Amino acid sequence: MSEIIRDNDAEMELQNTLNRDGKVWVIGDVHGHADALENLITEIDPNPGDRIVLLGDLIDRGPDARMVIRIARERGDTFALKGNHEDMALKGFEGESNLSWVPPLDWLVNGGKQCLDSYRNSDGELNQDDWVRDLVWMATRPHMILLDEWILVHAGIDPNESLENQNSDTLLWIRKKFHSAKKPVDIHRSVVFGHSITHRVLGQSIGDIGRSESVLEDGRPLWLGIDTGACDSTSGWLTAIDLNTGEIVQANDSGDSKRPGLAFKRT
Repeated sequence: MSEIIRDNDAEMELQNTLNRDGKVWVIGDVHGHADALENLITEIDPNPGDRIVLLGDLIDRGPDARMVIRIARERGDTFALKGNHEDMALKGFEGESNLSWVPPLDWLVNGGKQCLDSYRNSDGELNQDDWVRDLVWMATRPHMILLDEWILVHAGIDPNESLENQNSDTLLWIRKKFHSAKKPVDIHRSVVFGHSITHRVLGQSIGDIGRSESVLEDGRPLWLGIDTGACDSTSGWLTAIDLNTGEIVQANDSGDSKRPGLAFKRT
């Protein structure tokens, strides 16, 4: 179990954005679908003072993980969390020495091959320097972002532990125990997460976000699941929600977009 990484500067910047009524767009698992990400950012059309948070699993399965990482690294308004797919790729550094990287087999069969292919040139040669540089960047991504009213995380949190006692594996991998929780870990914060495709794991219709049955005192759900399956052949929708207004915006690789309403309403 590794130490939980936080980014205090990012949390401060994001909270300041919300405090001045700017938009903080939180985007679900991209999984290498750079076209969907670019189309979604075009559709939300962020103002200079707005911010974007990617909830992890930027890589694997889709055709252009390299471009997704480039977007995340080069946009000055964008922050990214670590997902379980980034964590699996980083296991290749483990062993007697962390000076070299060997692709883990379980990562390769879970979409890692497609990720590596996006770093190859026309002759099939891997651009090792770019790949390792991006791996090092992935290693420094936070596991969780805490804001005054929100917890942003890849998979969820352990409902039986305080925020101070969470562990990194839980934040990257948890599903059922978190989804079925009836009480919040923090009564002031709603959790926004990806990891679990909503129509496959959370019982939603294709393209719909997931909402917990239980709510906080202000009417917001305990959690919002926004991985609507950008990498799923029956969906393809990549979802963003604005933490200030609750607005939902979606786009896919083909350039289709929609705005299906609000993720939450305060009472």
